[in-house]
Amino acid sequence: MNPLFWLDLRLRVRERRLWVIAGFFVIMLAAISGLTTAVAWQEGRFTNVRDPGETGRTLAWTTLWCQAILLFILAPLASACRLSQEREQRTLPALINSPLSANRIARGKLFGAWSFALWLGVLALPFLAVAHLWGGVLPSSLWLCFGLNLLMGLTLSTMAMGLSGLFGRSLTAYLATGALLFFWAAAWPLIGMLATGLRHPDNDRHVAVLAYIFWYHSPFYPCIALMARESGERIAEGWWSILYAVGVWMLLAFGGYRLAVRGLRREVY
Repeated sequence: MNPLFWLDLRLRVRERRLWVIAGFFVIMLAAISGLTTAVAWQEGRFTNVRDPGETGRTLAWTTLWCQAILLFILAPLASACRLSQEREQRTLPALINSPLSANRIARGKLFGAWSFALWLGVLALPFLAVAHLWGGVLPSSLWLCFGLNLLMGLTLSTMAMGLSGLFGRSLTAYLATGALLFFWAAAWPLIGMLATGLRHPDNDRHVAVLAYIFWYHSPFYPCIALMARESGERIAEGWWSILYAVGVWMLLAFGGYRLAVRGLRREVY
């Protein structure tokens, strides 16, 4: 096992701020679960009609969206200083001169970043299990969306670590990561919406091409598509759009990993 991974894991476990973040997330989900159950009970009390499926849907999608937003923000920010912080603390030369290769150093740092993202994602499991018991959402959609959220968090962690290897200072890496998140999740889809105004009214194929370029790879698109599917709507372009999103994420993750390795090798030469 990579020694850097275990070192990073021990440091993370001792960090109190991470436990505070985890506690806040769990308390927020517990409050949402309690309010959802209370509202369902109140509606059933006054209308004598209780729909456990509606309670399950509300709890499931609220939990999944909270999980997605938390991973979207915290997973990359926790990884944006993995390598740049080593430069600032002047420990990177000692790390590079160790018996570990640049690839093993990058993998150790990457596994540490992934463990943090997975830990945040897994905190939602008890609440999703309760939503599963209430029903209302297909188990395949529920757990597929959970897995895709985790994959999104891992992808963003890898990309942020690549930026950390590219830039010399943590502040620059944080700013670059924030700019990347804003561009990918907000600016680029907005450009796509404006670009649809340039299409011919009868050219639906043009819209499909724009969707692949601007929207289908968005970090939140798979969750939106599965949520629409549960409400009875058809997923645009079928399951190919979700597979396309996963493929783009994998390419971006690979690019982030190679960027981190390149940054380490640049220190050697």
